[in-house]
Amino acid sequence: MRNLQFASAFGLLLLLGSCTNHCNPQVEALTALADSIQTHQRLLEAPSDARTAEAATWAENNLREFELLLDDGHVVVSKEEGRIISDVSRARRLLKDQGSRRTSLPKSAARAMGQLRGLAQAITSGAAKDAAGNPIDSAYIAREMRAELAIGRDVVRALEETQQLAERGIAIWQKNVDRADSLQTVCRSRLAKAIIEGE
Repeated sequence: MRNLQFASAFGLLLLLGSCTNHCNPQVEALTALADSIQTHQRLLEAPSDARTAEAATWAENNLREFELLLDDGHVVVSKEEGRIISDVSRARRLLKDQGSRRTSLPKSAARAMGQLRGLAQAITSGAAKDAAGNPIDSAYIAREMRAELAIGRDVVRALEETQQLAERGIAIWQKNVDRADSLQTVCRSRLAKAIIEGE
């Protein structure tokens, strides 16, 4: 019976010790957001770099081709045809934006996770000062938590938006690839006719 009581007491101490380290709501909020950023980083893997690069190259090349065909004013397009060109332009903008984000976001995500986990560790350990020698009191923790949580949420939102930009750009590419090819053929024919008639 005494052994059972000792075991129960020891188990309670372990539980309390674990709760001290992990049940602090501030630590939980910081750690949860750091974990969320790590999970959201996988969003950059789909669509793949190769897929988005292919779509971006298509949009860049096709927009340049339309600009050349329409540059001198000999070729006139209808409203419906103009929408196809606008779609190509929008795809280029979306894919270019997500491309630059894919380059910068991993560093931002790593920095945000490091700050969140570092603050959580400081709270858990009861550190008296931070790396710069500033005293860690309740006001410091509240201030740093507001700042780091805001930055972390911005990173999560940016990761989500980057995937959405890529998906939208690729969707426009898939919808318009054949229509853009056909319209370029029509525009070349119109340009050739305009040149012949102008001679």
